[in-house]
Amino acid sequence: MARVIVVGGGLSGCGAAIAARKAGHEVTLLERTDMVAGAAVRAGDTGGNGCFTAQHELRFLGGGELFDALASIKLHDNVAFPDVSIHGYIYNTGLVEPTIRRVVEKVGVKVLLESRMTNVVKEGSQIKAVKVEDGRLVEGEVFVDCTGTRGGVAICNKYGKGCVMCLFRCVSFGDRVSIVEKAGGKESFRYQPDGKPGRIGGGIFLFKDTLAADLKARIEEEGLVRIPLPKHLIDYSHHQILSGNRSNDFLENIVMTDIGPVAKCSAIGPMKLDKLRQVPGLENAQVEDPRSPRWNHVSDIGIAERDNSLKVKGFANLFCAGEKSGQTSVDGAIITGYLAGHNAARNAAGADPLELPTSLAIGDYMAFATEKLRTGEALKVGCRLSRGEYWERMQEIGLFTDDVGKIKSRVEKTGLAGILSRKVTD
Repeated sequence: MARVIVVGGGLSGCGAAIAARKAGHEVTLLERTDMVAGAAVRAGDTGGNGCFTAQHELRFLGGGELFDALASIKLHDNVAFPDVSIHGYIYNTGLVEPTIRRVVEKVGVKVLLESRMTNVVKEGSQIKAVKVEDGRLVEGEVFVDCTGTRGGVAICNKYGKGCVMCLFRCVSFGDRVSIVEKAGGKESFRYQPDGKPGRIGGGIFLFKDTLAADLKARIEEEGLVRIPLPKHLIDYSHHQILSGNRSNDFLENIVMTDIGPVAKCSAIGPMKLDKLRQVPGLENAQVEDPRSPRWNHVSDIGIAERDNSLKVKGFANLFCAGEKSGQTSVDGAIITGYLAGHNAARNAAGADPLELPTSLAIGDYMAFATEKLRTGEALKVGCRLSRGEYWERMQEIGLFTDDVGKIKSRVEKTGLAGILSRKVTD
């Protein structure tokens, strides 16, 4: 039984840890904060458009635990965003962390919270251990970098508007540290329109009790509401600040969703509190995260070079997933996490890596995203299953279907049904 070390406890890290453990290996998950699930504690939505097909493919491949966990805390079903129109649902972000943690621990993963990695030990192309802030060395045969691409304080100060103690809480737990970077691997980043690296976080989260009573009641009943912005508050320059990856509906309206404890204003971009309170229903609004709506985190700093198996280029035993692999969604994080964790287990057992065929939506998406990262195109607006260029491609080439029976048959034809649940040991 080999030791697989996963660094980063977001959804991708949790997926990687589950997959490696199911493959029969000893797995340790290191997380720098005091909770798992990462950005999922404020993401809130999943399953829309092409994600529906991909989620069910992953289930039939044997990797459905995290998607089933999110579905178990569903708040609103069939929620239509301006650019994600079918099958999307909203889960309760207030319950996501303990729900996900229980799933990870149930399969036998050793979870070490408040264990911030600070350095690596390597010999040639082999990672031998990671060093934790308290001085411990955690040794392993294979490693998975799920450290993400957001923050820390120095990055947000340099490329954004500065630290506002966002949900990543770098002030409390220390800045994000990347295995790839510490080991000398190559990382890329997205560019903002002004040439600065990274992408400014576009979401603002409001305490629901500070909304007008009728607005609060409406959002809790409907799940999503659009509030037209007064014309003097519409700022189309925010489209560029947000990397141009959402439609103008998000600039002309506040697209607000009920994600449980708070209301989420998606892709709104920077907006001062006095302007926010000029919007009907938000006269008494208080911001929960980030603590000042003028400021936010910077992400997409540190995307690793990797292949379709999610093996990091230049290393013999290092894989990556989630934002580190170029994915920025709930669905992308979970899918890449399972694939990276499973391939880490295969690597430990001396088996060839699994690259999913392009007859599957996941396989085609992975190949598409890898090529876009190689050429640098994905560093402009990213690649998502739910919207944009890949969603259009998915429909054009016939990979999208919401017929679950057809999805099952498609997976079975590859001969890979249940592969993510099988043991892969020496």
